[in-house]
Amino acid sequence: MGDLLSSIGGLVSSAVSELASARPAAGPASPSGAGPAHAHLDATGYQHAKLQFEGGNEIQCWFNPTQYSISKSNTWNVKPVVGKKGPPKAQFGGGQPKELSLDLLFDASDSSKDVRSEVVDQLFEMMEANDKFASGQSKKSARPPTVTFTWGAQVLKAVAKSLSVQYTLFRPDGKPLRAAVKLSLMEVPEGGLEGQNPTTRGEVLESRIVRDGDSLQSLAYAAYGDPTQWRVIAEANGIDDPLVLTRGRSLVIPRLVR
Repeated sequence: MGDLLSSIGGLVSSAVSELASARPAAGPASPSGAGPAHAHLDATGYQHAKLQFEGGNEIQCWFNPTQYSISKSNTWNVKPVVGKKGPPKAQFGGGQPKELSLDLLFDASDSSKDVRSEVVDQLFEMMEANDKFASGQSKKSARPPTVTFTWGAQVLKAVAKSLSVQYTLFRPDGKPLRAAVKLSLMEVPEGGLEGQNPTTRGEVLESRIVRDGDSLQSLAYAAYGDPTQWRVIAEANGIDDPLVLTRGRSLVIPRLVR
């Protein structure tokens, strides 16, 4: 992903100057009729791109290369030293994958199509766990599909982390014709993807603040009446060492499958 982001960074600077006052040529027609084949569309600054979902579906879009953002976060675990003065030590807990935020535009104003049913519904479906991508034999390990974003020669395989849709143009009967989309993509980690933890429903039962004397076993007993379910809490919170709990930390208590 580093090479892709570097390439995008280099292209954006030239795209800003080249496209600031120009309108793009009409792109190829979308199979759904909701792609960027609209010469009349005032899409200054946008270029043709596409999204291809794991499983085969593909949709065309406009991409605004003058506006994008990249983010990456690291995890640091602070462990205060009881009985000693001075600042606590911080232990590096690992890095998170890079994220790329995109501004996309979908338009169906030159057809009888509904951009919501033709395009946006597919985007929201991309956010849902699908049984056909389940790992192993359990359908409870389902996950959302991967999505490949293609812009010119640049290709990024990722998973969708967040999606926001704003409708900006409508037919007299209320059908939306144009949608502005903000999409946040996370690079697929080198270790691959997994579905939900089969021992949980992915639902949060409650959250707990760690206090002196707490252990994963005691928290499991308080939440489930069964101290042997402590691994469920550990996995939901990314805890590698069950003997180390930081006082004041907020823990997610997931709901068990019964």
